[in-house]
Amino acid sequence: MIGLVTNVQKGLINVYNENEKVETKCLLRGRLFNQLQKTKTLVVVGDYVDYEKTQGGRGVIKEIKERKTKLVRKGAGPKGRHLEQILASNIDYAILVFAVKDPTYKLNLIDRYIISAKHGGIEPVIVFNKIDLIDPNEIEEDVELYRKNDYKVFLTSTLKDKGIDVIKKLLKGKTSVFTGISGVGKSSLVNSIMNEDIAKIGNISSSLYKGRHTTTSSSVYFLPDGGKIIDIPGLREFGIISSKSELEESFRDIHEIAKGCRFRNCSHISEPDCAVKKAVEEGIISKKRYRNFIKLQRSI
Repeated sequence: MIGLVTNVQKGLINVYNENEKVETKCLLRGRLFNQLQKTKTLVVVGDYVDYEKTQGGRGVIKEIKERKTKLVRKGAGPKGRHLEQILASNIDYAILVFAVKDPTYKLNLIDRYIISAKHGGIEPVIVFNKIDLIDPNEIEEDVELYRKNDYKVFLTSTLKDKGIDVIKKLLKGKTSVFTGISGVGKSSLVNSIMNEDIAKIGNISSSLYKGRHTTTSSSVYFLPDGGKIIDIPGLREFGIISSKSELEESFRDIHEIAKGCRFRNCSHISEPDCAVKKAVEEGIISKKRYRNFIKLQRSI
């Protein structure tokens, strides 16, 4: 039987059979269990697996199907920084949730998430959440920057029910992963889209509008009108695994201008006749965006 992995926790893997509408708690067959000792992301939420039921209502996973797409980051901590950590798989949209306040977003982090989504073959969607806390004009420049580079950008507020219906339409019939750092209101956003309290959130202060993040493991939710949401825990670190070409694709505006540099392999730092540095001096590229690009280029 083929099923969808909906949760992985403490050695038990929940597998949902979409035909039978039944979820089974499974273990890995011996060969796969041995592989698990070498990689913690052998099975992740969003994977499709071949499994069989055993006595007592449990099941055994025999095979993990090939992933079409995946959201990845560098492993956390000193030992994991050279390893790929897969967060979720078989995704159409990566819904990148950032708060406009409490905690305020940083462009460098947005760019890191975008690059990671593209690396895994996923279309990034940028969501600026808690928009009721500020005047939208305050972030207009950043919103237009990403829209100008052909990214889908939405402004949302769960408190004011703003932007929720537009996102619902986008997600219909798709598999989407919601990701962001703790406290951005990601789980509240999932609850608003689902029209029910399914994703856990902590107490929210009416003055600060800050939810304490309580999601401890990734879960799959099925949308009423078709489609799936994967909600993953807030991430403290987000090291990117990417290539130069993916960086250029994520910074299309800079990449296009770079074609005018004298040297084809220009790093845009110290070379003469650099079209990118000239564009920064003329205000065509903002200094903030240029610094983000150089910082990510060095990390890659």
